[in-house]
Amino acid sequence: MSDEVKVISTTGLTISGQPQVVQTGNNNVTIPNHGTVNLTVQQQMAVMPYFGGNFYVPVRVDREYYNIFVIGTEEFDKPYFKVPRDRALTHLMSEKTMKKFSPLTPENKEWIKTMPSLFMAENRNYGKADEDQKVIYGFVSDIKVYDNDVKVYYCGYKIDIPQQCLNERLEELELVGDNRFNEMNRTHWSIKRCNLIQELLEARVHIPVFNMGDSH
Repeated sequence: MSDEVKVISTTGLTISGQPQVVQTGNNNVTIPNHGTVNLTVQQQMAVMPYFGGNFYVPVRVDREYYNIFVIGTEEFDKPYFKVPRDRALTHLMSEKTMKKFSPLTPENKEWIKTMPSLFMAENRNYGKADEDQKVIYGFVSDIKVYDNDVKVYYCGYKIDIPQQCLNERLEELELVGDNRFNEMNRTHWSIKRCNLIQELLEARVHIPVFNMGDSH
């Protein structure tokens, strides 16, 4: 069976129209419903990090941009982590994207919370991760800006993506660097203009897909 996921937007449907969804992959969740949604997530529920004891899923998932957080030797054993202020949205991203999102206005914070996100520690080797290094896929659920740090709350829905898989797809994921040294060797937070969900699925990385409305 193909892993391809096709989601047909529900926007513009007549009152009597029915959402159309074609879903052929595994581990996918598609909810074409603009009303009240009762969502139960069972995948890896026992080991996923929590925010305030609750899961966070944005009503609308952005497919144009994604966040990447690379944080020292962070173990992600708390519902939050901190990014040094001078490494948060300050480099390793295009000038156009940086200009758009660097001002952490209330509107930008809400937008960032709709982007799929990758959370990881730095590569232990130059341009290469160890086999036991895993990446978390999820969403940012809250952002607090302080003088020296940005405190980021998050919720993960997949916690076992091999980090080396990303090192081998730098170009596809719009990541900066090469196989000798790349941005996964440096603590930072950046935003990439790239359809992360599509790229991961094409790399046969199975992730839960949530879609409850149009993306930006």
